[in-house]
Amino acid sequence: MKVLFVTPVEQGSGETITALHVATRLVARGHSVRFLATPFARRFLDGAFHQQIQDLGADSAGNCALWNAALREFRPDVVVFADYPMLFFRFGVAPLATVPGWVESLEDIDACLVTLDHFGFAQRAMGFYMGPPHLTFQYQWFPPIPDRMQIILPCPMHEPGPVEGRRGEPFRCWDVPISIPDAVRREIRHRYLAQEDDLLVFHSVPNWAWRAAEAFGLSFYRFLPRLFEEYFGHLPKPVTIVSVNNGGLLVPPVGAQVRVLNLSPIPTPDFEGLLLSADLVITENRVSISMGKAICGTQACAVLKNSHRLLPLLEGASETVRDVVLAMENARPGTVYPYDVFPNGMAQELEELVLYRSNSLTRAFRDAEVFGGDATADALGRLLTDPGTREKLRADQMVYVDRLRALNDGAQVLEKLVQCDRGGDVE
Repeated sequence: MKVLFVTPVEQGSGETITALHVATRLVARGHSVRFLATPFARRFLDGAFHQQIQDLGADSAGNCALWNAALREFRPDVVVFADYPMLFFRFGVAPLATVPGWVESLEDIDACLVTLDHFGFAQRAMGFYMGPPHLTFQYQWFPPIPDRMQIILPCPMHEPGPVEGRRGEPFRCWDVPISIPDAVRREIRHRYLAQEDDLLVFHSVPNWAWRAAEAFGLSFYRFLPRLFEEYFGHLPKPVTIVSVNNGGLLVPPVGAQVRVLNLSPIPTPDFEGLLLSADLVITENRVSISMGKAICGTQACAVLKNSHRLLPLLEGASETVRDVVLAMENARPGTVYPYDVFPNGMAQELEELVLYRSNSLTRAFRDAEVFGGDATADALGRLLTDPGTREKLRADQMVYVDRLRALNDGAQVLEKLVQCDRGGDVE
C-alpha cells in the first residue's frame, strides 16, 4: 500500500508528529510512504523520512504542481491529511486549498481520501475566533470535508470508545502505557536539577500560542513566572520549571525561589524524554497533544485556565495575584479574560466540539485556575508531592489508557479503510 501524507501546518507540531507515528507503523508493516510537508513539519519528519519528503512552500501554484506530481508519480492508494481542515487556515499553513478548483478536484482522485481529526474540526462546518474574541475580528471558518473523505481520530485526545454523534474511527498512536528506562529518566533529571530529589515541572508553549500572544500584545507570559513563584515557591523542596517555548519566553522575578529554564524547540525524542521525566506537566492548552502523551505515561498533569472576568477575579484575588492581574491589564487592557485554551479563549467552542464529548481523557488531568491564589497553590502542590492525590489521578489515567490499549493503531485502521474502499486485499 502506498500512502501520501500532507502535513501543511507551519506553526504547530502535533498534527505532524501524529502523521510521523502513523507513517512509522506503516513502514514497519511493509507499506510505502511519501510526504508533502512544510519546512517546519520537515524538522520532525527528517530523521526517519528524509528521502520521502517534498517541501510545500509559500506559493500555492507551486504546491499544486507538487501535489499533482505526487499523485501522478507515486500513485498513492490513500492520501492522509494532517489535518484537512487546517488547509483552510488564513495563515500558518502552506497554501493549497486556495487554488481554484483544487477542492473540487479531490472527487476525481483515484485514491482513498482520509483526514486526521485532532480537534473535531472535520466533524462539520464550524468556526472560531483566531485570538481573544473581544480583541479580534479574525474569525476562522472551516468548510465541511468532501463527502468521500474518511475521518480517523487520533488517540490520545479523542475518547477511544463510542461517542454519540461522532464521525470517524479512533486509533492508537503508540503502544501504551509509555515509559522510559529509569536510567534515562535519572540522566535527564540530573541534567536539569541541582539535587536528585528536587522537583521538576515540565511546561511547554506551542509555537502558535506565544506568537498569537505577541501579536495581540498580551502580557500573560511576562507575568506567568510571578504566578509560578506564588504557586511553587512555598514547597519544601526546590522546584525547577523547564519550559519549551521560543527559548526566552519566561523571565523569573529577581530573587525568585523557583528556577525557570527556557528551552527552544528540541527534537521529539528529547521533548518526550523530558516530558516523561517530570514530576508534573502543566499547560495552558487544554487540547495539547503533548499532554495526551503525558497522560499515556501516567504523568501528573494540570491545565491552567481562567474561568473569571476581571472584576469578579479582583474581588477574590490574593494580594500577589491581584498585583499580577492589575499589572497585566495596565500593560494591555483586555489581557485578563476567561479562556480554556490560551490565548484563543475557546470556552464555548470546546462545548460544541466533539473532542471532549463523553471523553474519559478529561478525568485524566486536573484543572487549575491560573489566577486562583491559595487554592491553586494547594492543588498544584498536592499534585507534585502528595502520594494520595497523585495515585488517584494515576488511577483515572489508567481508565483512559486501558481503553486506548484496545484500539488498532493508525496503520491497521488505514489498511481497513483502503480495503473497504477497494473491495479487496491491501498489498
